[in-house]
Amino acid sequence: MDEQNVTAGRLLKIVSAISEEYWCAGWRHDLEYILWDAVIGRRKDICTPEEIEQLKYLSEKCRGWIIWDEQTKDERFVPMEEWLRLYEARRTKASQSDD
Repeated sequence: MDEQNVTAGRLLKIVSAISEEYWCAGWRHDLEYILWDAVIGRRKDICTPEEIEQLKYLSEKCRGWIIWDEQTKDERFVPMEEWLRLYEARRTKASQSDD
């Protein structure tokens, strides 16, 4: 097993544990976006600073993020480039609906 797979697996466990701890849900709706907002400093009200640092460290190490895949109804690792596209598309859509 390579380092990327190991760190992505650890990232998944932490993301899921945070969802369980804070929202009593295996995967809270929009969890990947909420936690990413915390990682990049857009939200300070989610998680402890230590949890945020773990998420940031692991996402950098595995060069990606964990998302919920609606087609498979399961978590899925995506490379960072793909994740940033998904994240920006979501933010653009949200800002357009706020207008």
